[in-house]
Amino acid sequence: MKIRTLTVGALAGGALALTAAAPALADTSGTVKDTVHIVNDVDSGHHGYWARLNLHRSVTITPGDTDTTWTVQLHDEGTFATIGGAANSPREGNRVRGVKGTVSGDYTLTVSSATPPSTKGVDNRYDYACNVHGTGPRATDCPGMPASTSDWPKLYFGPDAQVTGDAYQWTYHTDSCGGQTWTDASTDGDGTDADAGDITGCKPCPPSTSPSNSPSESPSQSPSEEPTSPSASPSQSGSTAPSSSASAQPSVTLAGNGAGSGSLPVTGTSLGLLAGGALALLGGGAALLVLTRRRRAQS
Repeated sequence: MKIRTLTVGALAGGALALTAAAPALADTSGTVKDTVHIVNDVDSGHHGYWARLNLHRSVTITPGDTDTTWTVQLHDEGTFATIGGAANSPREGNRVRGVKGTVSGDYTLTVSSATPPSTKGVDNRYDYACNVHGTGPRATDCPGMPASTSDWPKLYFGPDAQVTGDAYQWTYHTDSCGGQTWTDASTDGDGTDADAGDITGCKPCPPSTSPSNSPSESPSQSPSEEPTSPSASPSQSGSTAPSSSASAQPSVTLAGNGAGSGSLPVTGTSLGLLAGGALALLGGGAALLVLTRRRRAQS
């Protein structure tokens, strides 16, 4: 908030203590306290309106060391929401993205007035109805604002009161975006010093990368992964054809693995073929024997 432009600052997380204390008072019996709720306010920072504000303002008025002087302390607690889209961050004038946060602030003022303070003419709630797109003075852009922050004591003392601003500090803070803070104070050049911070909101997350389609992800076609050639055929020891001798018996050896699974001969010849050949040989031998007997009988 810029005091010189009559901005009603207010926002930021965390309680803030003002460095300047009110002067010691001999008599506090005339202390006046009040609380006012402020809605739809805006803060102008140093580059135009950058945040909407809603505040609870506590007012404490204590008598000074004379009958016509008082000390007024304002304490603000509230929330803010940035006005995104423009290059208007409060200190550096960077682009502001949408973010919400809290604010806490204090302002000490000295009043000289022949009229004592009164709360009778002060409402407990004010809707500033500020136009965030306005470019004129805040008195024009915020038609519901009864007085600027610097002139706030006049609501209690009247328009003829002489008001002098002393120490002030408002801190705006957001826990999101890694935590951002801007402090607008009488001790940091009205929020322009390098250590005053800034609030810009969060940058959008980068788009997620699509799965890689590099050739390294395709199935390997290396020769080493080709199917190996079939192993050599089973051993073919022994004759593959039946013996022509009538007395010879075909020798059939079954190949097995010791578990009763041997179903093929070692030669690779089918059992049916071998058995048929053996029967043919036996039949031929029997016919030869019958023919021989007949010849002997005829002789």
